[in-house]
Amino acid sequence: MGRLVCLLALVLGACAAPPAPIPADRPIEPAGELEIHVLDVGQGDAILIRTPEGRTVLYDGGPSRTAALDHLRELGVESLDLVVASHPHADHIGGLAAVIEAYRPPSVLDNGLPHTTQTYERYLVAVHEAGSRLLEPEARTLTLGSVALDVLPPPGVASWGLNDNSVGIVVRFGAFRMTLGGDAEGRQWAWWLDEGHVPEGPVEVHKASHHGSRNGDTAGAIGRLAPRTVVIGVGAGNQFGHPHDEALALYRGVGATIVRTDRDGTVSITATSDGRFRVGTEDSSLSHRARTGYDSIESIPPKGDDHAPLGFTNGSGHFHPAGSGRGGGTDRGRHRRRG
Repeated sequence: MGRLVCLLALVLGACAAPPAPIPADRPIEPAGELEIHVLDVGQGDAILIRTPEGRTVLYDGGPSRTAALDHLRELGVESLDLVVASHPHADHIGGLAAVIEAYRPPSVLDNGLPHTTQTYERYLVAVHEAGSRLLEPEARTLTLGSVALDVLPPPGVASWGLNDNSVGIVVRFGAFRMTLGGDAEGRQWAWWLDEGHVPEGPVEVHKASHHGSRNGDTAGAIGRLAPRTVVIGVGAGNQFGHPHDEALALYRGVGATIVRTDRDGTVSITATSDGRFRVGTEDSSLSHRARTGYDSIESIPPKGDDHAPLGFTNGSGHFHPAGSGRGGGTDRGRHRRRG
């Protein structure tokens, strides 16, 4: 615990010399193809988002210290614009320290609630040493070229536990949408629904909450999202029995196609702004052409490396330069417990 307090003090001290602000652009007209890779990292989540302009985001880092980093290198990722930690359980942040040390992303977004584990301490040290700006986990829209990331904020009630304080993301690229809900369970989905944070479906792709646990996605959430495809990040033969039959029945009940990393390996989604998308796995590839079913494809092409600046809007839609926070300087200097 003492080490954690020291780490928090280190991060707080970093506020005295904030990283240089990143200039911001408004979202540009969607063009080209969006890539999303749900990485096979075992019993955990790690999702790479790569925009048509080559902007890159990693959402969670899986349980292994090196698996996510190895995947990123294999996919030719040379830099990361943003790292998102949905919540600080080891199966979501275990690989983030190595990723942050290697790529030194300018911005990091997490749920703001501290955790008392060595894995979390390693993550905090990596963020501090990389000089990454910590963004507040509030309702806002992050823009990276032609792709928008709508942040689904955590309720910030510490007594609800870490799963029900996940940072969610809605990835938007023209008419294409994919939802990422971390390990959100019943209380958080109910809160998101009550607060109007859950988009009305059908969404093209949904990443199963809590690895397809019966305690993850709810009937209300899936009914509203009505996903056409559900991707489950899960480890083969895991001790929890994920995905549970109840979750699979929930997804099938809305007619969703289900793919899962324990059987299919890394799942790669390529989308165009008209809502069409292709789902490729390590064993096969599938193409979803705007409500007409699946067709075979051969490959998912790599993208370029044009690094336009990152910006964000708040819940009211007002645009802020990246790095400005709400009053200039860093967005968040330290982790704080709320609620």
